[in-house]
Amino acid sequence: MDSHRSKIPRQLFHVILTTSHLKKNPNNLVESVRVPGTYTSLPAAKAAAHSCLFDAGYERDWFDVYETNTDVFEYSSLHERTGLAVLAVANDGTTFRVRINTTPNTRGLSSDLPDNRVTTPLYYVIQADAEYDADEGSAIRDVIIEKIFESYEEAEAFARTALLSEEDGITKEDFAEYHEAVANEKDCGYGENVLVHAVSDYGVNYLISVIKNQVLEATHLAEASMRISF
Repeated sequence: MDSHRSKIPRQLFHVILTTSHLKKNPNNLVESVRVPGTYTSLPAAKAAAHSCLFDAGYERDWFDVYETNTDVFEYSSLHERTGLAVLAVANDGTTFRVRINTTPNTRGLSSDLPDNRVTTPLYYVIQADAEYDADEGSAIRDVIIEKIFESYEEAEAFARTALLSEEDGITKEDFAEYHEAVANEKDCGYGENVLVHAVSDYGVNYLISVIKNQVLEATHLAEASMRISF
């Protein structure tokens, strides 16, 4: 029993892939968010992040920019550099960002695989914050995993109240806009799997979604993703 417990890490490391098509449609944010995998060690997550796009079927010469140096991210003017492991820009201007997000291992998950990937089917409650900039247009500024669950129903229930707080007195009325998917629907009109969309008084857009983990394969790029549009 003790030897099994020693294999359970205190933290989990999630690989998040976001894809932006802003140059194709500069007036409308269209971005997909996927979680290719969750890992029990940071080195394993970094290795997975660096191979993520190639595992999905892309090739290095398809990208005009392919950067993995964290020092470059740190000293650049990137808004979304937190947790960034890969920044790639394709020939057509499509931008790919691969991030690593860390959460507590509250569910006691572990892995028996050599690559430390968690094989348990997981549902992620993800918060994406987006802003509109007159020069850059709409852009995702931050993407974080709020919590993970082993059933969609649990994840959905949490997602619907993720922006609210009874303790802090935060209600739907505190937002300039607040949209929520109706019962039995999986989106609220602001993209696939986006259950909640809210706008602050300062114009920041908050999008809460539930997506399932899925190993990326070239034939499955359109599946298990969160697509944002507004």
